[in-house]
Amino acid sequence: MRSHLAEGWDANAAAWIEWTRRGLDSYRTHKLAFLPLIPRPGRLTVDIGAGEGRVSRELRASGHRVLAIDRSPTMTRAAATHPEEPVPAVVADATQLPLPDAAADCAVAFMCLHDIDDVVPAIAEAGRILAPDGKLVLAIVHPLNSAGHFEPDGSFVIPDAYTQARHYATTRTRDDLSMTYHGIHRPLQTYTEAIADAGLVIERLREYGSDDPADKWYRVPLFLHIVASRPAVGSG
Repeated sequence: MRSHLAEGWDANAAAWIEWTRRGLDSYRTHKLAFLPLIPRPGRLTVDIGAGEGRVSRELRASGHRVLAIDRSPTMTRAAATHPEEPVPAVVADATQLPLPDAAADCAVAFMCLHDIDDVVPAIAEAGRILAPDGKLVLAIVHPLNSAGHFEPDGSFVIPDAYTQARHYATTRTRDDLSMTYHGIHRPLQTYTEAIADAGLVIERLREYGSDDPADKWYRVPLFLHIVASRPAVGSG
């Protein structure tokens, strides 16, 4: 199955690896809100859309047995051959995870689901590999963020229908590097319905933005964090 978003990210993989390893994205602050949502280590934690392995390395350092999964061969190789903290990593599509049913206690999808063309089957796969009481912990670009933009006068504009999915590519330049993000805007309901259809129950939904009232992103959330669980057998 062809994936336009995966192809875009693989084409920019070398730039992304350098971009994130030099700390030019928001991860250093964003992770402080996200990582505490991940449960204690269990049998297996699967890092879906792991990229070059930054979350996997954090999880291994805190005692998790981690398997990193990404569709990009370049990203996966970078995760597996990190010079200081290599992680077990395999190339696979998020819609066809190479694991049996109920194999994992936790599935993490950090800032990747909005970069996946077929997000509904990807969430279904995350649900499939979770054991009873297992958790799916995800972070995405907040749908308000991906729906609109700030004008020079400070107003926030949503130029097209919030409810309609659409692809986007955003290029950012910092220091001497340029990085293009490929993603797809989807309304929040797309994610919440997919989570419900996967047999998972949302436990937490948190919006993340700036803590600085002078920052424009204090007014509009940047990211969305969700924790969902597979009910234990016989619960309810």
